[in-house]
Amino acid sequence: MHSLKQLVRFFKYQHRKDKTLFNVNQFEKAAGSYLPKNIFDFFAGGAGEELSLRENIAAFDRLKLMPRILKGINTPSLPTKILGQDVSFPLLIAPMAFQKLVHKQGEIAVARASSQHGIIMTASTLSTSHLKDIKQVSSIPPWLQLYIYKDREITKNLVKAACDLGYKAIVLTVDTPLYAKKLRDPQNPIYLPSSAQVVNLVEAGLKLDNINPSCLPQYLSSLLAPNICWKDIEWLRSITSLPILLKGILHPDDVRIAISHNIEGIILSNHGGRQLDTAITALEALQVLRDDLKEKTEIIIDGGVRKGVDILKALALGAKGVMIGRPIIWGLATNGEVGVSRVIHILKEELSLAMSLSGCSSIDQINKDIIFR
Repeated sequence: MHSLKQLVRFFKYQHRKDKTLFNVNQFEKAAGSYLPKNIFDFFAGGAGEELSLRENIAAFDRLKLMPRILKGINTPSLPTKILGQDVSFPLLIAPMAFQKLVHKQGEIAVARASSQHGIIMTASTLSTSHLKDIKQVSSIPPWLQLYIYKDREITKNLVKAACDLGYKAIVLTVDTPLYAKKLRDPQNPIYLPSSAQVVNLVEAGLKLDNINPSCLPQYLSSLLAPNICWKDIEWLRSITSLPILLKGILHPDDVRIAISHNIEGIILSNHGGRQLDTAITALEALQVLRDDLKEKTEIIIDGGVRKGVDILKALALGAKGVMIGRPIIWGLATNGEVGVSRVIHILKEELSLAMSLSGCSSIDQINKDIIFR
């Protein structure tokens, strides 16, 4: 439970202007200074000793650039395509649950900000805003993140809703057959108030009568099918014509198998360091992935991106784009839609500058020649 003093302080700072914040780390520090501790820890924390959580960021910092000069670049061109959708630059919003815990507009604020900047938002199955409302305020059609539940009808109904509403892709999370133990959760568990319910799961057929709000996150995790396999991917393909991306792959052999199943996209991810601690980072997985595999499907990486130069490094190694999660939450917590928009703007400006200083005039000119090995 949040104390009255915590909530007053929290909502007071919802109106704080963010003009004095100039990078993602400053947004995180600001969010951590006034979000209730249990909410901040829920979004900021990782599994085990949080080694993978820290490594996600450190892996980018270890990778060095070898820039080209005298390229005559004025302003780099950032627009590109991801899964056939035009975007203003190769940044996507990762799926994140329970966003109304940090701001009363939750996913709606994030959808508006991402649309303002011409990038794709991925709505979580555990969104606290209706899928139809997210789509309504999105100028670029969003994607839907999905789990496979023990009750297949719930999964099927979510897929149908996404298709009917005009969502453009299904992102299936494949690295959570079980939820990992997190160091911070037992000390500061969250609960979902009536204003932050999983409305889309309920509409898909989930019964939540008599579930204690303090037990809801644990109850939701118990509903996931723990033994999913490649046959389940075939089942998902059989119920939708939408492009499917698998989120949570790290091993090159799994990328190869996914390609053999005609999967349109792979999201390399260790779940933000929230699942198997000491698992390699998405950037490391990208580095060991063969170039011929990268050419056969669209590769997106998720985890550890905090700077525009991080985006440049991922693209240079063959990614089509990157996903960010926590930075969006920090922007949302700091100043709602305006805060999210500023975080996106900062990353876009940083990417543009990094491209100019590296001698890359457009997204399609970024390649591994600028990576120091």
